[in-house]
Amino acid sequence: MKKTKKMCYNTLVKQLDKMDTQICQLKEQIKELKSCFVTNEEEEVCMDEIEADRAALEAINDICLDSLLDIEPKGDA
Repeated sequence: MKKTKKMCYNTLVKQLDKMDTQICQLKEQIKELKSCFVTNEEEEVCMDEIEADRAALEAINDICLDSLLDIEPKGDA
């Protein structure tokens, strides 16, 4: 018969909470990056430039989220 590992839900919840905190921090950093791209000056902005900035931001967002998912859990969970 196969032994099943006991899962400690407290550890799992702590890891999920830690991941949630990291995601919130990433969201704040992304907001800061967005604010760097937005200027209050009346400059003429090319649509290609806006689309390139948006694509770069989405790529950074995807990379950050993928790196969070690639982290191996530590402990017994």
